[in-house]
Amino acid sequence: MKKIPLIYSIPVGIAAVMAIFLLLGWTAALENRVYDSFLGMRPSPPQNKDIVLVEVDDLAVSTVGTWPISRSITADGLLLLKEMGARYAVFDIEYLNKSPRGVNASVLEETFPGELAEGFNKLAEDNTALVQALKTRRIPLTEASAFATQFQQSAESRHQELIASLQRIAIDNDQRLAQAVLIFGGSFLTVNIQERPDSTINPEFKKTAVEKFSFPGVKGAQTLLDYAEISPVIEPILSSSQGIGFTNVKVDLDGVRRRIDLLKRYGDTTFGQLAFTPFLNWVGNPALEVRPDAIVLKGARYPDGQVYDVTVPRAQDGSILINWPHALFNDSYRHLSFYYLYTHDSLYDDLVNNLEARSTWGYLDNYDGDTSLVAQAQALAQLHRDLLEGDAPPEAIADYRAGRDQFLQEVGIYLASKPDENLAAQLEQVLAEEGLSEDQRKEYQILQKDLPDWFAKTRSVYDNLMQIRTDEKKLGGLNGAFCILGNTNTGSTDLGVTPFQSGYPNVGTHASVANMLLQRQFVTDASPWWSWLLGLLGAVGLSYLLRSQKPVVELSVGGTVAVATTGVFAVIFIVTGLYLPVIPMATITVLSFLGTTFFRFLNTEKEKGFLRSAFSRYLSNDVIQQIIANPDQLRLGGQQKVMTAVFTDIKGFSTISEKMNPEELVFLLNQYLTGMSDIILDLQGTIDKYEGDAIIAFFGAPIDFDDHARRAALAAVRMKRMEDQLNIRFLEEKIAPMPLLTRIGINTGPMVVGNMGTNRKMDYTMIGDAVNLAARLEGVNKLYGTWILMSEDTKNEVGDLIITRKLDRVRVVGKSVPIRLYQAIEEKGHLPEGVGPLLETYHAALDHFEERRWVEARKGFDECLKLFPEDGPSVRYRKLSADYEKTPPPETWDGVFKMDTK
Repeated sequence: MKKIPLIYSIPVGIAAVMAIFLLLGWTAALENRVYDSFLGMRPSPPQNKDIVLVEVDDLAVSTVGTWPISRSITADGLLLLKEMGARYAVFDIEYLNKSPRGVNASVLEETFPGELAEGFNKLAEDNTALVQALKTRRIPLTEASAFATQFQQSAESRHQELIASLQRIAIDNDQRLAQAVLIFGGSFLTVNIQERPDSTINPEFKKTAVEKFSFPGVKGAQTLLDYAEISPVIEPILSSSQGIGFTNVKVDLDGVRRRIDLLKRYGDTTFGQLAFTPFLNWVGNPALEVRPDAIVLKGARYPDGQVYDVTVPRAQDGSILINWPHALFNDSYRHLSFYYLYTHDSLYDDLVNNLEARSTWGYLDNYDGDTSLVAQAQALAQLHRDLLEGDAPPEAIADYRAGRDQFLQEVGIYLASKPDENLAAQLEQVLAEEGLSEDQRKEYQILQKDLPDWFAKTRSVYDNLMQIRTDEKKLGGLNGAFCILGNTNTGSTDLGVTPFQSGYPNVGTHASVANMLLQRQFVTDASPWWSWLLGLLGAVGLSYLLRSQKPVVELSVGGTVAVATTGVFAVIFIVTGLYLPVIPMATITVLSFLGTTFFRFLNTEKEKGFLRSAFSRYLSNDVIQQIIANPDQLRLGGQQKVMTAVFTDIKGFSTISEKMNPEELVFLLNQYLTGMSDIILDLQGTIDKYEGDAIIAFFGAPIDFDDHARRAALAAVRMKRMEDQLNIRFLEEKIAPMPLLTRIGINTGPMVVGNMGTNRKMDYTMIGDAVNLAARLEGVNKLYGTWILMSEDTKNEVGDLIITRKLDRVRVVGKSVPIRLYQAIEEKGHLPEGVGPLLETYHAALDHFEERRWVEARKGFDECLKLFPEDGPSVRYRKLSADYEKTPPPETWDGVFKMDTK
């Protein structure tokens, strides 16, 4: 009866603490991380091919040469987007202040100089005519004053004309961009919604924004938060746009952008998010209804022609969780650098300039169109100016687009007809004629040299221009596109953090919102209190049901329940998009079972202390922990298991010990055995005992390992590697009089392992024939001049993890079936230089040896000894080959040696 209160009090107390954490919001950061992981498990939403991110990136800025890019250049780019068929242009760029005026280069360089010269010439002519008339008395002196007044009026008129021309040099960048926005027709600009009033914002701008672009009368809008201020783009850009949307994005406390508002309330009206507003236009401006749990779009006509009532679920805080694509920014959606818009216009200007520069040289005379190419280009240039200066209606953009297509098609046809070949032939004929003056000949030679170069450059410009216009990854894939323009260059600070990427350009946020709405794939969350309640009920119920079970069972069930429930939550989210908070449930469950298990642990600590004491001398910490977690793995007495035994011994240790006093010898042994034993323990081997300088160990007990042979082999080669390091230190510090060289034997097979001895004195050890073979293999190293020998059974288990060399087939005493011995050389990937060719030559020679081809075998082993003169196995087999070459063994010899060496 005394245990029941404890069983209930632990989960109830933990649930109470968790409730406080939830109320204070202390679990939000961790919950968000779990949510991010679940979102990563959910299939990434498909990406709508019509969404295009038009980026002012580093390439664009370096090409244009200024940052920020002027609004007149942006206007030209917007006009080009319209020309290429883009449907929407959504600006994630805030135009909150007036832009400096620009310079109209064509007026400054082409028009104004002529008008200025004409004006001064006219004044000079009028002045000369007046003076001449007075001089010849055609005008009486009494009437001179009236003519002077007339001359002054004429001069003032010329002055006003020149001022008007001068004013045309300056470009109003804001007006130019506004005109491009108006012409595009599907342009959406920004409005910043603020929590505090701002007296610096132009009230007329706010009035225009509310009257023209807000959503009045949205049903249920009163449930939205009311904001105190709006800051739209400046006029005249504002009035020219089709709509505006706010760019505000919610940022969680950990700095990650997971959610967004689609609607915000300002006074009696509502504004939409920057991507949401054009999306609504795209789907026919459906009626909106705001509910506590969702925003409903009634009768949305999607691009596929279907009409849907779309329910966009709201999260617990009223926002919309963004269903982010999993890919990084550069790998998601379609991207178009503004560089291509700017370069397109530059190439187009280069093409027109090339045509104009040679139009009087006869290069275009073979063009047979109704209107010359230069005249077409000039008419299009004038229409472009008229559109951006408001002298042509916005609808004229269709004529402009058709005209440019026609012009470029005509240029392409003309260049493809190879007129330069005809012109070159004509020039050759003219130059072949007699009677040409020297000046004429020089002029024709200039043409002859210029002609191929001009056509080559013009074709190159044309081809590059058309490649940009037609490439689906550039301007060729913009028909019907939902373009979102934003800054992604390194000078921009408009970066954020998403669940999948830090330093994410925020222009991608609007693409993700639009894509989520188009795909109708939404995610949302449930109240964390449901998770809290489930954790409390589950922990209390399971604590009661498992009250009589062992602590390890109780803890295992608790962990399993927490993991399984978390998995169920993950599946629900993946399938439905509903995120059930994990932290309250998992924390209550796990901590409750940890708490109850802790008290049970106190009651069993004595038993665990015994196990630690019994095995800490010959087991690794990892193995001890596993035994303590499940003592049933260790049975008292012996049991037969297939394991791998390892025996080591130092060559000539008696000689070494004779040269050292006892203190020095013990210190050396401790250093050596520590280094070697750590390798065995790190690989979770068991040290049976130490016999002087020898180590006896095994792998596969008391904890079962399927790869015990691989662990033993790895331990052996790493011990030899450690030996090299130890010898360097031993010799440098004069700890040892000579290097320590270890021989190692390894065998895999059935052995008996367990606690053997008496109740007062016992050892956890191994016995059996397989153990004896491992011990003998350690000694057989002497015969072959090797350091590590393993049996065929071990080799078969190790596979190609260890580089090995075949040795004899031997027949062990008491065994009729011979086994193959192998030298373990090194871990795969660590083979010393030159050993690979040695092994290849050696194995070929060994094949000759075993097939009784003694001469070929001897020669092969000679080659091995040229590579490594002290190679032990090659020395042995070279001698045997030479002996058998003189005195062959009997015909009954099967190549098997009897192993009687220890």
